[in-house]
Amino acid sequence: MMFHTGNLVVYRGRGAVVTAVGAEKIEIRTESGDTRSVRPKDIELLHPGPVAQLPPATLPEPDYEELLALMETETLPFRDFQELAYGEATPAAAWSARLLLEAGIYFAGSVRDGVRARGADEIAASLAARSARAEEAQRRAALLARIRSGVPAESDRSAMREVELLALGRSASSRLMRDLGMEPTPEKAHQLLLKTGIWDDFVDPWPARSGVDTEDPAGPLPPLPEEARRDLTGRAALVIDDAGSQDPDDAIDFADGLIWVHVADPAALVAPDSEPDREAMRRGANLYLPEGIRHMLPREATQRLGLGLGETSPALSFAIRIAENGEPVLADMTLSRIRGVRLDYEGAEPLLGQSPLRELAVELERFRRFRAEQGALFIHLPEVKITVQEHQVVLKPLPLSPVRELVANAMLAAGAAVAKWAEEREIPMPYVVQPPPEDRPDSTTLPGMFALRRSCAPSVTSILPGLHAGLGLQPYVRVTSPLRRYCDLLAHQQLRRYLAGEACWNSDELDARIAAAENAAAERRRLERQVNEFWTLVYLRHCEKKTFDAVPVFRQDDRITYLIPELAWEFKNRFGGDIRLGEPVVAEVAAVDPVTLSARFLIR
Repeated sequence: MMFHTGNLVVYRGRGAVVTAVGAEKIEIRTESGDTRSVRPKDIELLHPGPVAQLPPATLPEPDYEELLALMETETLPFRDFQELAYGEATPAAAWSARLLLEAGIYFAGSVRDGVRARGADEIAASLAARSARAEEAQRRAALLARIRSGVPAESDRSAMREVELLALGRSASSRLMRDLGMEPTPEKAHQLLLKTGIWDDFVDPWPARSGVDTEDPAGPLPPLPEEARRDLTGRAALVIDDAGSQDPDDAIDFADGLIWVHVADPAALVAPDSEPDREAMRRGANLYLPEGIRHMLPREATQRLGLGLGETSPALSFAIRIAENGEPVLADMTLSRIRGVRLDYEGAEPLLGQSPLRELAVELERFRRFRAEQGALFIHLPEVKITVQEHQVVLKPLPLSPVRELVANAMLAAGAAVAKWAEEREIPMPYVVQPPPEDRPDSTTLPGMFALRRSCAPSVTSILPGLHAGLGLQPYVRVTSPLRRYCDLLAHQQLRRYLAGEACWNSDELDARIAAAENAAAERRRLERQVNEFWTLVYLRHCEKKTFDAVPVFRQDDRITYLIPELAWEFKNRFGGDIRLGEPVVAEVAAVDPVTLSARFLIR
């Protein structure tokens, strides 16, 4: 086909005019005014021209009934079709005829191959489809208008489901948000759901968005095996936890000069490489959210093995002697059956002057001094426990109490004694190590505590025994929480193998399990921090109190980090006034956005 300057052509569905013809390429000017060099096969001749405007004018629609009757069943060349439709052969007629053909309702064919009239049934179906599309467009426009206004109808909830899926991280995009001119991100979707009232502040998207498995693993677990256990039910072992604790896995007692730490025995039911074991390793640890616990083991493990939940409980018990210098020594380790009595920290406080807490306090104080002499870092920063119940966020401070410190030191003594015992026997274990900080700031004040925490490197779990500088222990292994931490369960499985005279895992086998579990546990800890931050901000948004005492604890250039003790909440702010670290100020809530995990305070 020959092209000439001035021809009206179609390029990528839009009108263009030929401005120059070369040997191989043709220059055209498009409707937008751009000049392009194209191949002849890339354009379609519509009218020889010359063309006065782009796009050409559109002529009124013809009388379709009359035009269809004239065409009957004949296929007309495109030029004849345009003249029959409009009675002229102008660029406007050619352009308008092409639009009729492109509409695909009354006519079929192409500019190159000619045009025919469609049958009555085809036309009726096309008209019905066009009407349906128009109605759908109207409904869509009305939906978008209601959403933009922030007042969707009840019937719009199904349409908003795609926005919910995006906010929950279960979808990568949303056509509805694109139609609204919004960037389809989880945060924007969350904001839209709040604006429209589809969600309220008490919908937490972080667990679903994280990709972490938040469902409890399914059972069942096998029955407890028949094996010899020492009967220690003659004494009551104290199971001391926070009020409302749901996974009691350790208990303490004192007898014959020994500290007894009794630990729940899930390794009795969870055999290495069994399905519950692999599932627990895949999770790494319990997930503690203000909404509730998501377990690493089937829930029945806690129900059957939690200490103090039944009349008696199977346990792995450690008897620890505190040497004169305060060092813990493992005097005995045995499978046992105990009788646990549950107490919360507050309820145990009046019992400090009575046996066995009186004797435990004396022994464990000597152990605490031993840790201090070994360089332990005693960092005491505010802590709170966050729970969510019936559209209410509750923040409960966790004060450091003598009983809480006593129980913590008993658990540390057990871990240190078992680690030393295992190291002496060259039993590979999941030791926990931490290098010493580069410097040790004064830790008698909140800024000092904050600086000391910042100076500490994270602890890691390793098959090699070493120093845990923060605890002042070398070596150290966690053995007191096997219901809620996989590496504790792993340590129990290894100890059980040794007690049964079986071959223990070698270092490579143990290391592979540690790596898998610790990576999973790290993801869960990261999610816990995000969710706690989210619910703290929801609390702030709904709290009637708008001012809080805050302590400046760290300065970096003109940015100061403040700590609100009653919330255990840290935030950064720029302030040009005379701020001294450690001197309390008043922080007034200026803006809170749980969606973006951000808050702004005014310092005064």
